[in-house]
Amino acid sequence: MNKIFVCTFNKKIFEINGQKLLNSYINTNQKLPLYCYVEDDISYYPKYPNVIFINLYDAQPESKKFVERNLKKYEKLSKISYLLDAVRFSFKVFAQNDARKYGDHIFYIDSDIEFLKFIPDTWFNECLPDKIFTAFYDRLGFYSETGFIGFNNLIKNKNNERISDIFFQQYINYYIYDLIYSLPAFTDCHAFDATRWRFLFLERKTNEHGNYNEKKLGNWSIKRNMDVMKYDPFISKYLIHKKGEQ
Repeated sequence: MNKIFVCTFNKKIFEINGQKLLNSYINTNQKLPLYCYVEDDISYYPKYPNVIFINLYDAQPESKKFVERNLKKYEKLSKISYLLDAVRFSFKVFAQNDARKYGDHIFYIDSDIEFLKFIPDTWFNECLPDKIFTAFYDRLGFYSETGFIGFNNLIKNKNNERISDIFFQQYINYYIYDLIYSLPAFTDCHAFDATRWRFLFLERKTNEHGNYNEKKLGNWSIKRNMDVMKYDPFISKYLIHKKGEQ
């Protein structure tokens, strides 16, 4: 059972946050390989041990199509609120989708995250147990924190199909068919929540969605601080989410 880290950024974001992420990854001697999806030429980036750069547009052509199709919307809506910037957040979803080729268990991390210390293998097993499809930080009443998400690509539904395949097809369809603009806001968080709510609703009603299980990390109900990762000792001793800070 192989496990991988996944992130995505471009050269501009790399200069601001990404290089800090990669330096912290190296300095803390992480064992899991880190797959970095970039929107530009991989030759722009320095080489790091155990870090694999992949051009997102080559790997996921629908990502480029979505961006090109929605440039005018992006230019207008992104000025109003980051919550309406569908293009910016679409890269995360397509990177997660493609990373399923490389890992049985994938752990997505935002580019503004830094490693604080080495993460032992037992931590990943506790974070994402065998019967859990996705582990994430829920913020009931708002939207999930997607700066860190785990996906288990081995679990099958009651039709003996991989839940990951069904889930991600619905997840990326928000972008392939521009359905993201039908949601209350246009971030990957909202696309993720809409997809998992469908699974939760249908889990006991259809074989296709059967065996879906999720694990909510942290304890949002106690502090109700939007930066839920910061207040979860399970993850905060290993990772810090800078939330866009420089």
